[in-house]
Amino acid sequence: MGDGADGPVLFISDLHLGPDRPDLQALFHAFCAGPGRRARALFILGDLFDYWIHPAQAREPAYAAPLGDLAALTEEGVAVYLLVGNRDFPLSPAFLKRYGIALIPDPSSLRLGAKRVLLTHGDLLCSDDHRYQRFRRIIRHPLTRFLLRPLPYPWLRRLAQGLRRGSQREVARKPITITDAHPDAIAAALQGADPFAGPLAPYHLLVHGHTHRPQWEEISSGQHRLVLGAWEASGAFYGIWDGAVMNLTFFPGAGEPST
Repeated sequence: MGDGADGPVLFISDLHLGPDRPDLQALFHAFCAGPGRRARALFILGDLFDYWIHPAQAREPAYAAPLGDLAALTEEGVAVYLLVGNRDFPLSPAFLKRYGIALIPDPSSLRLGAKRVLLTHGDLLCSDDHRYQRFRRIIRHPLTRFLLRPLPYPWLRRLAQGLRRGSQREVARKPITITDAHPDAIAAALQGADPFAGPLAPYHLLVHGHTHRPQWEEISSGQHRLVLGAWEASGAFYGIWDGAVMNLTFFPGAGEPST
């Protein structure tokens, strides 16, 4: 991915859009109608939806509406890229192409001006969470996905909802030091260690979500980390490259933070 054309480049993650959160759907619609329309590119770094397990979800209003918002952006000339997260990894290139969205791998890299930038959802950086990393390998294994693919949508939906509830209980029991990105993993990613190797390594900037702890952090001289925020009724922290610098910016919502 190159760096051309005019307008800012935006980075968002962890929207968790779904039928239980119409407030987030309204916030996302406002974001697309505001900053989104003024951008030249929008990168979604995982967990656009609360979960995604079947294309049939696109017929439901809670999922159809945000997909329509993104399609409208692409029709206006905004390049939209999506990198899957732990909740929506079954999204396929063919499905997203219907809406003009390009699926990019995790990790991905690009140049922004003179900066070499690494993009990832962020769960790969939580290297101390061994139970999660084991589950991640199993659920994303081609054999697991092959076995799940023929199941009817209602069954898959119940399975996804059960896994989500279990994940929420699991995270609540774990200390923050386990569920956060590990400093060694962050440093290794910036240097381009496996699985973050690539032609642009070492990187000047790491951008990720997943941990829901938005911050701008200097890792070492010339290397920084931008952590995107989870979306709440109160608003969302997102990254914006204005052509010269990267900033962590807040897009306000109409409500109060959810509990």
